[in-house]
Amino acid sequence: MPEKIIDARGKKFGGETPLICTPLVGKTRDRVLAEAVSVVAKRPDVIEWRVDYFDAIGDTASVLDVARGLRAAVGDLPIIFTRRSTREGGEPIGIGEEEVIRLYDAVAASRLVDFIDYEMGNEPEHVRRVRERTRAHGARLILSYHNFGYTPGRDFLVQRFLEAERLGADVAKVAVMPRDRMDVLTLLAATAEADGKGRIPLISMAMGPLGSVTRMVGGLFGSSLSFAVGEAASAPGQIPIADLAAVYDIIRRARGGK
Repeated sequence: MPEKIIDARGKKFGGETPLICTPLVGKTRDRVLAEAVSVVAKRPDVIEWRVDYFDAIGDTASVLDVARGLRAAVGDLPIIFTRRSTREGGEPIGIGEEEVIRLYDAVAASRLVDFIDYEMGNEPEHVRRVRERTRAHGARLILSYHNFGYTPGRDFLVQRFLEAERLGADVAKVAVMPRDRMDVLTLLAATAEADGKGRIPLISMAMGPLGSVTRMVGGLFGSSLSFAVGEAASAPGQIPIADLAAVYDIIRRARGGK
């Protein structure tokens, strides 16, 4: 099987060590950019802008203005642009799905961001349009599935990863909430199985304190990226950047890497 690696500005999704991504959750332009400056000093590999936290999400010009400032602040780090829906753990926003898709189109067209994240559970026609527009503008698409209530069975989770690929994703993401230790193992086993069957990089995690171990060892099971706290967490169980980097260093050396 060929290596499933995506190179984004020199950062490799699917490489031997997972990338560390830090979310930005500021409500205003100044907060987003201040967060970015603070976080970049901690040396993450990737930045995610959670635009559902942004007060002016309904004003495309304002969003593009922040995206320009963000690109200047983070230099050559890859940026993931995400509107997380309330259905999958995001913040309430004042615009509908049509406006979200138009916003994604405008942001992808600006070429200021590298990845767009969209939930695969959205209307099939919406998923198809987001796929079409990101491809037209050279942005990569992360199709994601989040379950903040519980952890579905292994077969269901494997199918979510493979469904993302079938729908045209460049990266598939699955995040679940474990209720016990076996749920954590279910998530890791599903990731390993999907990694063996699929042809695109995967991102997976179990959330909350119980699932925090998956953010540390997920790379051993096929997850290519983990989210870490820069200034503020965007989901329960995220670990500070420096702590996660130290764990990855230990694992890399234990496996004979440099």
